[in-house]
Amino acid sequence: MIRGEQNKGARGAICARLVLGVALALLAVPAQAGEPQAPCPTRADLHAEGIILSRTTPRMSEAFRYENGQLIGYRADDPDLGRPPQRELFAHPLAIATRQSAGHEFTLRYTEDPAALSTLSQKGRWSSPVALIVDGKPERQGTIVYTYRGPGSVQIGTCSYPVWQVLERVDLGDLHSSFLKEFAPDPGIVIRSTKLDPKTSKALSQVAFDAITVRKKKSTDKGQE
Repeated sequence: MIRGEQNKGARGAICARLVLGVALALLAVPAQAGEPQAPCPTRADLHAEGIILSRTTPRMSEAFRYENGQLIGYRADDPDLGRPPQRELFAHPLAIATRQSAGHEFTLRYTEDPAALSTLSQKGRWSSPVALIVDGKPERQGTIVYTYRGPGSVQIGTCSYPVWQVLERVDLGDLHSSFLKEFAPDPGIVIRSTKLDPKTSKALSQVAFDAITVRKKKSTDKGQE
């Protein structure tokens, strides 16, 4: 009887050591690491492969990159919305110079140099006479005014960017438009835009994004800065 109990005790000790050994072995195995988080795009990416802003509802994407020293934007909306793709050339990341879409070209010709917008957060306001050129023909004349409204922050996915909140107002005769543009000095693009009622400044619609990523380089790319 004593020998049976001794045998039972020995087996129990062996089992305990085996269980402990398995537990230690499991603890020694490193946990499976999650997918590494892609770094948030920066100004360096904008001047290299470029940056893509995208959203899912409704589907839309905008790609930005420098080509031959000029910032270029490409926008594509959900095909179901019936909006043609458009290409934009910028005089400054806040100021569109030319928009090309559906075979037409719309250009804002500034009298003053929009490069001065780089100091808008210090000076508070910048304005210029502008002329609207449609398909190479002068259409209207008026003014454009940018007003710095203060700093802010915009979250896109896991990335957060400090921004300038800038009010843009364009007056071309009886045509008026007003936008609140949120410009991130790094990476150097407008990352959210809200269309306002020119009379009441009430928000009418907004272009916001779910993700910001570095654009994948294509074999057809050329003229990068």
